Amino acid sequence: MNQHAVDALTRCTDLTVLEMRFGKDLGNIAKFSLRKVAIAMWLWVKLARHLPRANVLYICFAPSGAAFYRDCLYVLTAKLFGVPAILHLHGRGLAKLRQNRLIASLQRLVFAGQTAIVLGARLLPELEGLSCNKLIIPNALPTTAFAAQTMAKRPLHHPVRLLYLSNLFRAKGIETLIKATAAVIKNGIAVTLDIAGAPGDISAQELHSMLNDHGIADIAAYHGPVNADQRMALFNAVDLFVFPSNYPNEAQPLVVLEAMAAGVPVIASNIATLPEFVRAGETGWLCEPNDPNSLAKTITQAINTPDQTDAMAKAARQMCETDFTLDRFTRDIYDVIDKICKDQPAPAHAQQQEQDG
Repeated sequence: MNQHAVDALTRCTDLTVLEMRFGKDLGNIAKFSLRKVAIAMWLWVKLARHLPRANVLYICFAPSGAAFYRDCLYVLTAKLFGVPAILHLHGRGLAKLRQNRLIASLQRLVFAGQTAIVLGARLLPELEGLSCNKLIIPNALPTTAFAAQTMAKRPLHHPVRLLYLSNLFRAKGIETLIKATAAVIKNGIAVTLDIAGAPGDISAQELHSMLNDHGIADIAAYHGPVNADQRMALFNAVDLFVFPSNYPNEAQPLVVLEAMAAGVPVIASNIATLPEFVRAGETGWLCEPNDPNSLAKTITQAINTPDQTDAMAKAARQMCETDFTLDRFTRDIYDVIDKICKDQPAPAHAQQQEQDG
C-alpha cells in the first residue's frame, strides 16, 4: 500500500520520497537497534532539509512501538516549519498507547490540526479524543489482482484445499488453523492445507513440528515466501482461503482482499475492519479469533454449503471491483491533498517567487 500511495501522490503532486526502510527482514520488525536509530536520525535531517519547500508532509504513521515516537518527531518537526501533515494509519495501537497519560498528551500534540487517515470505520476509535481531521480511505488492489468474471460455479476439490497465506507469525493465527484443520479431519471431512509465507517468529522447522504434533504433516504443504504470480496460482488452485488472525495491530489485511478479488471464498477473524468487507453470510465467513473449535465449525459449514459459499465469493469479488480499486484510492488521496493545499498558504519560497515574478 505504501507503493500505491506513492503512485497516487506522484499522479497529483510534485513528490519527494524519503524511504523509511529500517529492517532487512521480517525477524527485525519491532526490534530495537542502534542502526535503526541512526537511520531514523539521518532521515530526520533529510526531512528538515526538504520541509521549507514542502506544502504537505504525507507519512505512513506507525501507531505503536518505537516507530511511533520516531514518527511523532517527524510530524512535530513539520509543525515547526508550518507544514501540515497527513498521517496515514495502516494499523492499530494508538488507543492502547493512550492508556499512558504522557503518551496521550503527546498524541494530542502531534495530531492537533492534522489530517489522519484510517482504513475503516471500526478504526475510528484509534483517533478518539484527538483534535484532527478524521478520514476513512480503504486499501486498494491493482487490476492484476482481479480474476476474470465468470458465472460458472467454482467446483470443490476432493480433498477440499485450504490455504493460509501470510507471514509465519503466531499472532496471524497459523497455529489456530493447524488445530482447526486437524479437528475437521477428525470429524470425517477430507481436506489438505497449503501454507505460504515467509518465516517470522515461527521458522519453517517449527512449522513442520506443529504439523507433526497435530498429525497433519502428510496433508499439508509449505510453499515458503511467494511472489504475486505464485499467490495468484495458489488462489486459482484452492477452495477456501482462511485468515484466522488475532494480531493486535491488524487493520485491513491486503491478502484477504486479494483472495476475494481472485474469487476465492474467504474465512476470516472477526477483528479490526475485517467485518466491514468480509460480511458474514454475504461476502464471506467470520469466526472468533484464537478459537480452533469455532474455526473448525466455520470451515465445515463452508464446505457443506457449497452453493452459498460460491455465491458469497462472487459477491466478494464484485465488492472488491467496486470499492477497492486503485482509481478510487487515487481519487481519495487527491481530494485530501487538494483540500489541504487550498486551505494552506503557499510556502515561503513560493511566495518569494511570486514577488520576484
